[in-house]
Amino acid sequence: MNPKRIALWFLILSVALSAVIGIIAIVVGTFGRTEAQILLTTLTISAASICALACGALWESGRAKLFSLAGIALAVFDAVLFIVGIWWESRSEGYWKFSASVGLMAAATAHVCLLALARLAPRFSWSRIAAPIAAYFLAFLFIYLIYFTPKGDVLIRIIGVTAIILAALTILTPVFHRLSRGDLIDSSTVTAPGTPQLHSTITCPRCGASLPNSPVEIGCNQCGCKFLVTILDDNPVAGRGNDS
Repeated sequence: MNPKRIALWFLILSVALSAVIGIIAIVVGTFGRTEAQILLTTLTISAASICALACGALWESGRAKLFSLAGIALAVFDAVLFIVGIWWESRSEGYWKFSASVGLMAAATAHVCLLALARLAPRFSWSRIAAPIAAYFLAFLFIYLIYFTPKGDVLIRIIGVTAIILAALTILTPVFHRLSRGDLIDSSTVTAPGTPQLHSTITCPRCGASLPNSPVEIGCNQCGCKFLVTILDDNPVAGRGNDS
């Protein structure tokens, strides 16, 4: 079972458990410490599962596997930190600051993994560099706020500007992905002399998604299926004509 499917099941179970606890608390009318701890635990697992799902999607696509696995590890590690702190009722300020810092890094990594799923033409490749820089820089700024008290409002202004830049890049990335489809299809249909010409798109044999065709191995970004198109007879019409 791949990491994405595991994270999905954890998310389903944690959301279901949170709903059950909420319903019981409303019906019974009591909500004690144990119920609060269980609810916080399920919410923590849900948040970690969402981050792991984002990283798992990139891992499943076959790109940047080490980076996506690092994001999953950060999400799991942070979930363990929070769950331990919730049940052992840690009152250490340093412990919670460290847990929050790891959570910010996990969230930034998940964000970058989602943006990395986009297939971009070379003219939009600058956003692949700008978006991760903005995401991690914003995370580091929040971590600085956790540990230190800034003087003045300069840091707050920097955080605001960085957040706006990251939001803009996050919104534009799917647009760049859509605008890149034509460029990617054109580049995928350029073949060497003597190579059979392929149709510009092909359907994934597993999930039916429309993908840019290629004479080399094709990876589906929807289900992770990998396949290779092989034309056994590149000119069947001409062959029948010669026989007649």
